[in-house]
Amino acid sequence: MATIIFADKTLRYDGRDLENRPLGGTESSVIQCAREFARRGHQVTVYSNCDAPVMDQGVMWRPLDGKRPDTCDLYIACHQPELLGFVRKPRRNAIWVMWPVNQLKHYKKFWRLWLHRPVPVLMSLFQAKKYSPVLPQYDPLFVLPHGLPDDIRGHAPLAEAPPPRALFASHPTRNLRRVVDIWIKHVLPRVPNAILDVYGINALKEGDDAWKLWEGHFLPPGMTADVKASVRVHPPQSRETLIAAMRGARVMLYPGHKTEAFCLAVAEAQALGLPAIVSNITVMPERVIDGLTGFVHDDDAKFGADAVRLLTDDALWRSQHEAALRYQQGITWSEHAGRLESFLLSDLESVYRSVLALPPT
Repeated sequence: MATIIFADKTLRYDGRDLENRPLGGTESSVIQCAREFARRGHQVTVYSNCDAPVMDQGVMWRPLDGKRPDTCDLYIACHQPELLGFVRKPRRNAIWVMWPVNQLKHYKKFWRLWLHRPVPVLMSLFQAKKYSPVLPQYDPLFVLPHGLPDDIRGHAPLAEAPPPRALFASHPTRNLRRVVDIWIKHVLPRVPNAILDVYGINALKEGDDAWKLWEGHFLPPGMTADVKASVRVHPPQSRETLIAAMRGARVMLYPGHKTEAFCLAVAEAQALGLPAIVSNITVMPERVIDGLTGFVHDDDAKFGADAVRLLTDDALWRSQHEAALRYQQGITWSEHAGRLESFLLSDLESVYRSVLALPPT
């Protein structure tokens, strides 16, 4: 058994929030990974901006502003270099790089990586390609994709094609305006009965009219009532509701954003069998098998044209739906923790089992 400490300074959360409210990819991933390490028999503590100490599914959660720990076997700082040194004398330092890797080379940050020499844990080939030569070098770099939760893996193919519904599932700052512009110009004129459902973490409450609150900002101004009716923006929803929405749509429309380093939303949509159209930006081409489980387009007209095809062509939708279910299941969080355990702990303690296997109890 190893003592493992995570530290994350993103939001105010603890492990209980995974089941109780919508979370971003960083927060949900920390919770899932920590739980799987605990299931493997390790003593796991997560320091976050939580309100008070709490035990959740074998993981101890503590406030970052409390007493700092002196040591542990493995310390994992979640992306922020300023978290390095939070544990004074860990046996091993790692930094889980959950955002674009170029942020690490900022002149106020990169010296911390040279001082503490953490092992970088990357999530994508895109990050590996962008890993700066001014940072401490590791050859080869360790790339480990996020795990995918059990509730979105292993679904059967749908018996019938859904109605012409498209889906956007991200923060509205991440190119929602561009998606709606494509929708209005290239999709809706050719599929007038289509609906674009917009989900994600936002500030809307039940009953709010997003067109009144966001028009001219996240949504284009001066649209007709029919156009507005075709774009349905939802306040934050439960995970079960979002999964049902993804299973009930025909295509995810998400060009991507410069801040993406993995894009869990598209990864989960693909695992659920939802074809996706993305742009050739950052990590996005890694999330879709172009032409098989979706499409990669930079041109808005081509982006819209393939959205129309997936909304109207049942044979194309069926082919990509089943291909996504077959090829885009990813790895479980249990396997993720097993791979991480093998890579970061196998020279500190004996790990003589498959990365898929839990230790004997």
